[in-house]
Amino acid sequence: MSCHTGEADKPFAGGNALKSAFGTLYGTNITSDQQTGIGSWTKADFERALRLGVRKDGAYLYPAMPYDAYTKMSDADMTALWEYIHSLPPINKPNIDNTLPFPLSVRSGMAVWQSLYFKPGRFVPVAAKGAVWNRGAYLVEALEHCSDCHTPRNLAQGPETEHLLGGAQIEGWYAPDISHDPQSKIAHWNTDALAKFLKTGVSPDNAKVVGPMQEAVQDSLQYLTDADLHAMAVYLKDQANNNESETPSKSSLPRLAAGKRLYEDNCSSCHGRNGMGREGTIPALAHNDAVTASEPYNVIMAMLEGFPAQGTWGAMGSFADVLNDDQISAVANYVRTAWGNGAPPNATPWSVGNWRKNATAAAGNTHALLCPNLAEGVIKPALSVTPDALKQAAHDKGKMAGLVANYRAARPGTSKAEVIEALSTAYCRAVSTDNISEARMSANIAGFAQRVAVAL
Repeated sequence: MSCHTGEADKPFAGGNALKSAFGTLYGTNITSDQQTGIGSWTKADFERALRLGVRKDGAYLYPAMPYDAYTKMSDADMTALWEYIHSLPPINKPNIDNTLPFPLSVRSGMAVWQSLYFKPGRFVPVAAKGAVWNRGAYLVEALEHCSDCHTPRNLAQGPETEHLLGGAQIEGWYAPDISHDPQSKIAHWNTDALAKFLKTGVSPDNAKVVGPMQEAVQDSLQYLTDADLHAMAVYLKDQANNNESETPSKSSLPRLAAGKRLYEDNCSSCHGRNGMGREGTIPALAHNDAVTASEPYNVIMAMLEGFPAQGTWGAMGSFADVLNDDQISAVANYVRTAWGNGAPPNATPWSVGNWRKNATAAAGNTHALLCPNLAEGVIKPALSVTPDALKQAAHDKGKMAGLVANYRAARPGTSKAEVIEALSTAYCRAVSTDNISEARMSANIAGFAQRVAVAL
């Protein structure tokens, strides 16, 4: 309903705009109309789209359609859904063309995306868990596809499964962390409170949801049985810890050391070398829940935006004009791992750049930062390649393979993520002066990042 209804009096006839970083997609007409809907589809066509992300004419669907979740549906639920959708009265309403720039406008490129980030298959119950837990897991992972909004995505829009349900940006909103993390949105809610929230959209502290989650409650969750809502709550409150084994890569250790030096030069005069701050006036960073959350967004935004004085607590100035993206990510990772803090060092220059851009745009500045500022040692091997060579590698597998091999030879021990980040940053700079829209540029960079990932 939420994705496929653009006009209230034409349910399921498409037209709803789904905004992304690379352009706008529009929900399609899924009524039984023969010309503009899916009235000519068979059950096999329908199931292929939901399980494999391929529509009747063989074209790939964009992952805005949550086939990565629907692939887990049971045969019985797939049949029930088909019979309901197939019974919808026909509404003749032509679909609206997506406004995605090349190369994302070419659907065949989704084959690369699927090879990297999509694994089809039915939901498999966990034998060691009970029936209620498995029912909740099935609802969360398949039918309600919670992960599609609440799991962060990388530069190529692939889900970061190591941070499952750890919070993400979506259509200008932030879907909060609902993972196992002690600082997640639901960490201190009991199962009854969580089930009630899913049904009503009202949290235990009397806050009301807005945005996409409001639509989820209004169009879907409120209609679930109390037993199913309870099962979802049981599962969400009992997830595996996917971050416990995360450790810094070999090449990230020098960045942690750099973060320590930057912290001592810029932060320790207030927060102390031991991260304990000053009681009643400057907050401690050691064992601070906001600092050790599963994602580093709180630390990043505090450094980029600062915050005003409040009561006896002093103000903190912004470091946006003092430190670049690489330096801010290094400081964030240091404070998240120092003094016994056990958070993963997962702040990257790309994430800082994205949040800096969002903060700048929110302040009304249209000249938002696009390309991250990486440290000289990280970016230098990538910048040794000419802009023309980088652009050629974006369309030539052999040249891309050589580009990747040369970078890894220059920086042994670099992780895959860091290779993608460095080369994509170099490519970003190479195309940043091209006379194209920002959406087109973002799409080109995402496509380049995908090709680097394939080459790795």
